Amino acid sequence: MVATGKASSFTRSLFEFRRTTAMLRTLDREHVHPLRQMPNKLHNYRLAMSHGVPVPEVFEVFANPASIQVDALPDRFVIKADGGAGSQGVLPLIRVGDDTYEMADGSKVYSAEGIRAFFAAQAAKGSVMAPYFAEEFLDQPGGGDIPDDIKIYAFYGNIGHTLLRRVGRHGDPSSVSRRYVDAQGNDVGQAMEGAPVDADIPLPANYEEMVEIARHLSRAIGTAFVRVDLYQTRTGPVLGELTRGPGGEFAYVPQVDQALGEAWDAARYYVDLDVAHGRPYGRLYGEHHAPNRYPPQHWSHRLDIRETAEHTQACGRWCGVPD
Repeated sequence: MVATGKASSFTRSLFEFRRTTAMLRTLDREHVHPLRQMPNKLHNYRLAMSHGVPVPEVFEVFANPASIQVDALPDRFVIKADGGAGSQGVLPLIRVGDDTYEMADGSKVYSAEGIRAFFAAQAAKGSVMAPYFAEEFLDQPGGGDIPDDIKIYAFYGNIGHTLLRRVGRHGDPSSVSRRYVDAQGNDVGQAMEGAPVDADIPLPANYEEMVEIARHLSRAIGTAFVRVDLYQTRTGPVLGELTRGPGGEFAYVPQVDQALGEAWDAARYYVDLDVAHGRPYGRLYGEHHAPNRYPPQHWSHRLDIRETAEHTQACGRWCGVPD
């Protein structure tokens, strides 16, 4: 029997990804590689919109923390940095008085100047990237103050599993509960060591549609792995963000770690094979109207010039999952 070496591992692939992307930042200053484009939320919204996937309504874009203005926003809104991992650079807020804005979970209160100071401090630490934007506050039918995260692990059209994640208090890991399901909605069970499973977290009403959105976007984005984060709203699924490398320390049970690792390994070759058969390299856009919300000097506008029409027309062939 021929030795095959170490078994596939999602954790090993993820840590290797984290190591090498530091190099990619120095090699690709023009953001041509699809992995370099993924940390930018507005850029991901634009991709999703082009495929007809709903995204939160963006009210206004701000170039820097000092320019953030909230007076004219609705009473419930979210301020985000365009780049930032996890809950960093995200404030879901409710207006509760004159120049008084409470976090959705009631944990903190900010003034308008306090909101600007929060993002300025995050920027000074290098935790977030400009620009900043205000978007609609998403409500989950029957949900709590903070909507459940539906985090679908997608490997170029193949779904590994989905993390249903419920947050009690914004930014507090101890308040998080989890449930893991497969693409059909069947329970996976204890997927991660030391992370209790809460079987009472309901499967989203539009889960099948969410899975299809994740399949489609994971092939359109042109990378072997992406986590597609969605929310269940009264009007249906809405994109939260696209995540190229989930943060934190992972301790998946061995069989889950190996299965996700095998999916990642195979997806690398599926991407290469599609490119060899004529798939345009990088992101493929759909044909729905999707405006670029970035300031004119942003690198995404240079990509608009670089990318030809084939990046819009080709998705009909390449974004679907083969039978």
